[in-house]
Amino acid sequence: MSALLNRAGDFFLSKALASESNRADLHGASVQLSFGLIEYFQTVDRARLLGHAPPNEAIVMLHGALADKSAWVRFARQMGNAYWLVIPDLPGHGNSVADLQLDYGIAAQAARLMEFLAELGIDHAHLVGNSMGATIAAHIAAMTPERVRSIVLIDAAGFEARPSWLHEQVSKTGVNPMTEINNASDYRTMMRVGMASPPYIPGILLAALARKMIGRKAINQKIVYDIRRDLNQTALLKKIGAPTLIVWGAVDQVEHVDNAELLRQELRDSRILLLNGVGHVPMVEAPKQVAAACRDFYTSCARC
Repeated sequence: MSALLNRAGDFFLSKALASESNRADLHGASVQLSFGLIEYFQTVDRARLLGHAPPNEAIVMLHGALADKSAWVRFARQMGNAYWLVIPDLPGHGNSVADLQLDYGIAAQAARLMEFLAELGIDHAHLVGNSMGATIAAHIAAMTPERVRSIVLIDAAGFEARPSWLHEQVSKTGVNPMTEINNASDYRTMMRVGMASPPYIPGILLAALARKMIGRKAINQKIVYDIRRDLNQTALLKKIGAPTLIVWGAVDQVEHVDNAELLRQELRDSRILLLNGVGHVPMVEAPKQVAAACRDFYTSCARC
């Protein structure tokens, strides 16, 4: 009976994710690169096809550690169809290559992303990243400024002005509730730490999500180990000249909200949007607000 319930949960989870992506007009695709397969979502950019936007320019969304491209689906739906959106599963995540021999540090992931963009013919990107994805975006903007039109940093990791609740808890207990997932209850705890108001998820889907995370334990441990080596990219911030929108959930327990001000001070062309009552993943918790801010940002920034 339990095996049957597991299969049913996996089926309904797959259907739910497919329905969400279809409503956002996202289409799945994949590409084989030198290091392995990358799966990604993209939209049909009507403005680009009509010649109203450069054919080699896209908004590229980068999820956080141990997440995947589905984190951006609700946000992408709110962005409308005026942009070419490209949303990869970063290596080690989702349905992309998950080789334990690869390095999943920030610099290594940035280099792979650049290969991915080149393969898709994207010469100029508007990078949007959450948590680890924001750190990768900042690294790319600093190291290859000619390829980056703008960046949106959402609750970025690795730029610490003040330790977060999570960092203090891990220091005290040695246990990270964001990575120690052994059952559905642990998964629910992870959601409560990551979000201010987690959405209701039926038990059968919650169990399926937990099983998926448990099945990725080895690769997740490798990712967490690797990103610790170069997660702190603060030294590169002065090199970034691209217009930057800093978005932060005011009650983020994973990365302290004071870190947003550190970024604003270090980035010479930046602005901040703080979202009250929102946690670590604003694009999931408040997709309408974040999408509206991004659209305004792309309209107003001179270099975008």
